[in-house]
Amino acid sequence: MKKLFLTLIAIALLISCNQKKVSKKQENTKTEIKTAKATPESKTPEREYKTKTGKSFIISEVKQSASISKITITPKGFTAVNRPLEMEESDLFDYALVADVNKDGFEELYIITRGTGSGSYAQVYGFASNKDKSVTPIYIPKLSDDDFVALFQGYMGHDKFYTEDNKLLRKYPIYNKEDSNNNPTGGDKIIEYELKVGESSWVLNIKK
Repeated sequence: MKKLFLTLIAIALLISCNQKKVSKKQENTKTEIKTAKATPESKTPEREYKTKTGKSFIISEVKQSASISKITITPKGFTAVNRPLEMEESDLFDYALVADVNKDGFEELYIITRGTGSGSYAQVYGFASNKDKSVTPIYIPKLSDDDFVALFQGYMGHDKFYTEDNKLLRKYPIYNKEDSNNNPTGGDKIIEYELKVGESSWVLNIKK
């Protein structure tokens, strides 16, 4: 009788240990699933922009956070090189434009990104076609403080890039000193850009 009693206790302890192991395994499984779902990166659908000469720029975006993206530009149909070009840690993709700003017969790609702050500041990046053989990034010089003050008086974001007759234009509302963020009262200003050959690459400057 005593042996039977001890045997029943041993069986009960064994069952209890197995249940704890199963419970712990299920807990670990749930944790792993939560971690997998928490990853911030998300890939947006690819966008294709075609030129008048039959070439294409394919844009893909991986959002690394709510405000930072990695944007990849893949040329398609160029006769010599179709190597992807990457924009690391940029603002989020907003839209893209195709235009022949330098008027050489081959259209460039202009990508517009936008910040997530209250000003929704726009930024332009350019990629030039080298006579449809390859694609290279366009160099865009940074403005000095004096240039910025002279050219962007009253600027507080909310700007938009667009093309008109193969001109690249930037339009923004002018803010006077006492204006609130949602009520600019100074009208609009339009800035034109020009694309020229530099020492080692194409250069996009503000036309002064």
